[in-house]
Amino acid sequence: MKYIYLSIVIVFFFSCKSDIKKTIDNKLHKNIEGNIFNDEILQEIYSLQNSRNTKELIRYFNNEYPEYRKAAVLALASVQDSMAIMSLSILMNDEDKKIRATVAYTLGQIKSSSSEQILIDAYKTEKSLLVKRNILEAIGKCGTDKGLKFICEQNFETKEIVSLTGQAWGLSRYGIRNIVSKQATEKIIQIISTPNISEKVRFIASVYLSRAKRVDLSMFSAQLIKAFNKEGYLYTRMNLASAFGKSKNKKSLNFLISILKSDYEYRIKINTIRALKNFNYESSSPVIYEQLKNKNINISYTASEYFYRYGKTNEANKYFGIARKLPNWRSRANMLAASLKYAHNKDLISKSIKSGYEVTNNEYEKASLLKALAGDPMNYKFVETQTFSTKSKVISTYGIEALAKMREHDSFDELHRNALQLKEINMYDDFALIFKKAIKSEDIAMIGIAAKVLRNPKFTYNSMYKNTYFLTQALHKCELPRDYEAYVELKETISYINGSENTSVPNIKRGSINWELVSSISPNQRVIIKTTKGDITIQLKVNEAPATVSNFIRLLRNQFYKKSVFHRVVPNFVIQDGCPRGDGWGGPNFMIRSEFPSLYYKEGSVGMASSGKDTESSQWFITLSPMPHLDGRYTIFGTVVDGMDVVHSIEIGDKILKFSLE
Repeated sequence: MKYIYLSIVIVFFFSCKSDIKKTIDNKLHKNIEGNIFNDEILQEIYSLQNSRNTKELIRYFNNEYPEYRKAAVLALASVQDSMAIMSLSILMNDEDKKIRATVAYTLGQIKSSSSEQILIDAYKTEKSLLVKRNILEAIGKCGTDKGLKFICEQNFETKEIVSLTGQAWGLSRYGIRNIVSKQATEKIIQIISTPNISEKVRFIASVYLSRAKRVDLSMFSAQLIKAFNKEGYLYTRMNLASAFGKSKNKKSLNFLISILKSDYEYRIKINTIRALKNFNYESSSPVIYEQLKNKNINISYTASEYFYRYGKTNEANKYFGIARKLPNWRSRANMLAASLKYAHNKDLISKSIKSGYEVTNNEYEKASLLKALAGDPMNYKFVETQTFSTKSKVISTYGIEALAKMREHDSFDELHRNALQLKEINMYDDFALIFKKAIKSEDIAMIGIAAKVLRNPKFTYNSMYKNTYFLTQALHKCELPRDYEAYVELKETISYINGSENTSVPNIKRGSINWELVSSISPNQRVIIKTTKGDITIQLKVNEAPATVSNFIRLLRNQFYKKSVFHRVVPNFVIQDGCPRGDGWGGPNFMIRSEFPSLYYKEGSVGMASSGKDTESSQWFITLSPMPHLDGRYTIFGTVVDGMDVVHSIEIGDKILKFSLE
C-alpha cells in the first residue's frame, strides 16, 4: 500500500512541477510579445546588471530556464567584467544555441584578448551557423592578429550568407579597432567585388574599408570604382566614397571629383569631401569650392570645414571674400575662421568677425564667431571680455575654447616675445590669469576646458602656480555626478601640477531601476518630438534598455526637456539634444548605467551620449547613417519610425517645441 501512496506522491510532484514550468513558460511566452519586465525574475536579473553584480549574475547560468540563462549572459555584456570569462566559456557548451550565440556576443563585449582562444576553439566545434556568425564578430571585437588571421582563413560560398555576414563583421570590427592586415584587406575586396553576394554582406564589408585608418587601398582603385558603379545600396556607396581617400592615386582622385560633380545623395558627397583631404590641395580644392554654394547646408558646411583644416596662406583673402557671400551662418563662420587662420595680415579679418559678432542675435553664430577669432591670439582681450561677461553658457563655452586654442597656437611664443619687447603686455602671465579665472568661475565648462590646458606640459604651468589651492577649491565645489567631466579634468590637473599619480574619482552611486514605471511602458511606446523643422516620431526599446527608457520618460514627464535645443549637429553623423545649458556640458545631477543589448546603430537609431561607460544622464542623439563604431559602446534606446527627413534637416539651434507620449 505504501508503494501506491509513494507512486501517487511522485506523480503529483512531477505533475505540479510540470504545471509550474508550463505556467512560467506561458508567462514568458506572453511577455516576449509585450513588456518582458512583468516577469519579476527578469527584473531581478536586470537589477543585478544595473548594480554590476557579476557574481550573482553567474549564479543564473545554472538556471533550468534558458530565458533566464540568456538574460544573465546578456546582462554581462553591459557589465563587461573579465572575471566572468571562464564561467561564460563553460556556457559555450549550453544546449540552447541562442544562449551560445549570446555568450559569443558577451565575450566580444568584454573586449579581453583572453577570450580569443575560447572563441576560436568554440567555432571549430560549433554546428549552428548563427552561433558561428556571432563568434566571428566577437573575435573581431576582442581578438589579436591571431584571430584576424583565423577569420581570414575561413572560406565561404556566395550563398552562405550567415557565415559571410559573420566573417564580414569580424573583419570590420578589427578595422574599427584599426587592426588590419594585407590578407584581411584582400578578403574584404574579394567580398565587395564578388557578383551576386548579399547586399547586407557588401555593406558590412565596406565598413572595414571606411573605418580602418591604417589600410592602403591604392592597388585596389579599379576594383573599388567598379564596385561603386555597380552598387545600389546607399550606405555601401557612402563607405566606398570614404575608402577612396585611402587609395592615394590619380585614378581615385579623379573618381572622387566626378562624384562631387554628379547628382549623388548628400551623404555620399559629404564622405567624398572628407576623403579628398588625403590628396593634394591644388587638385582637390577647386571642386570643393563649388560645394560651398551647395543648397544643402550639410554639404556646404563640410566643404567649409575642409578649408579651415587644410587651407593655404595664399588663399586666405579668397576665403574671406567667399565667406561674406555665404547665406548659411555655420559655413560663413568657418570660412571666416579659415581666412583668419591662414592670413598674414589679420587685422581687417578680425575686425570683420568682431563686427559680425556684435550684429547677430543668434547665440550659436555669436559663439562660432568668437571661436573663429582663435586664429589670431592677439584677439584674446576681446574674447576674454565676451567670455566672462556674457550670460550665455554657449558663448562662454565657445569663448574659453577659443582662448585655449589661442594658447596652443603655433605663433603664440613669437607673439609673446614681440609684445614683451614692446613692453605692452605679458601674454604668458595674462593667459595664466585667464585660465585661473576660468577655474574660479564655478562654470563647469570653463573649469573643465581650462583645467585641461593647465596640464599641457608645453606650457609649464606646473612651475607658474605656487600652489593648487584654487584648483582644489574648484574641485570641492563640484557637485557629483552632475559636474563629473569637470571633476575628472581638475583631478588630473592637480595631480600633474603636484607631481602625483592620484587621479581617482569617487565611486558614483547609480539609482535602482523603477520597475513599476518600466513594467507600465509598452514595447510599442512612441514619442512624438515637435521641432521647429517638423515632427520626429521615435519608438522606444523598453525591453532592450529598461533603465534608459524609463529615465527618458521620467525626464519628459518632469518637463526636463522643455525648451530643448539641438546643440550639436555633425553632418552625416548625429544630431544631439538634452543639454539644459545648450553647450553639451549640462545635465541633471544623476547618472545611469550603460545598457548594451545586441543592437546595431542604423540610420535613425536613438542613443545616449556619455563621457564614458556608465556616465549617461539626459543627453541623447539620433544617427544620420549607420554608425557601427558606436555599437556596444553607447546605449541604443529607440529608433526613428517617422520623420527622418526632419532629422536630416535639423541645424544647430533648432528647437524642440513639445514632446508627447503616444
